[in-house]
Amino acid sequence: MRRFLTCLVAAAAAALAASLCVAQEGEAKPAAAPTTQPAGVQAPPKPMVVPQYWQFDLDAEPLLPIELKLPGSAQPQLFWYLRYTVTNKGGGDHVFVPEFVLYADTGEIIRTGQRTSTQVFLEIQKLYKDPLMKRQTAVTRKLLSGEDNAQSSVAIWPDFDPNAGTVDIFIGGLSGETKKIPLPAPIQVVETDWKGERHTVTRSEMILSKTLHLRYEVPGQASARKFVKPRLVLKEWVMR
Repeated sequence: MRRFLTCLVAAAAAALAASLCVAQEGEAKPAAAPTTQPAGVQAPPKPMVVPQYWQFDLDAEPLLPIELKLPGSAQPQLFWYLRYTVTNKGGGDHVFVPEFVLYADTGEIIRTGQRTSTQVFLEIQKLYKDPLMKRQTAVTRKLLSGEDNAQSSVAIWPDFDPNAGTVDIFIGGLSGETKKIPLPAPIQVVETDWKGERHTVTRSEMILSKTLHLRYEVPGQASARKFVKPRLVLKEWVMR
């Protein structure tokens, strides 16, 4: 559903594919944006400059590759992972439901955990000798306020398109800020409820959430991918 609105706005605004967003604040060089808004096209909303809703702090470590030979596999497989710590520094307790989605600039979209076995997490945990590192399902919970209640986990993806030179990671579940956007016409979409069951529903508006956006440049050749250290070139809050 959100992917549909992303493509709709991006095509109309001639923006980069894979994100429906306008930067609130960024690091390094932000992506170029059109200087004018096409007639009849509503500009995507911006996050509030001064947050008025609850918000978690997320400390992300570098995006890194890891090659593993898993049980039952004839050949080693490459994965990417992002270690992080999430902290509730606000005054109230809120539920943390992490959502990590990776977009390659070749059009590939991968959600964390796709085609990734539990063994990959265990190998990463063993590599860092960190018993406090939890699987993402274990940190999906009410996050109590205070540094002592911070939760550490790792987002994991299978290898993405070797032709990709840039990847964008969108991290949801960090803020209570939302915005409703009317659609040009009602659409039918398939949604997954809290029980994991899928339903077809009709929507005439979209609800965007404040989301953390990280962009990485992936240098080098595909053959040397397992030695690559992607470079963070953009960090911003967006509505997505």
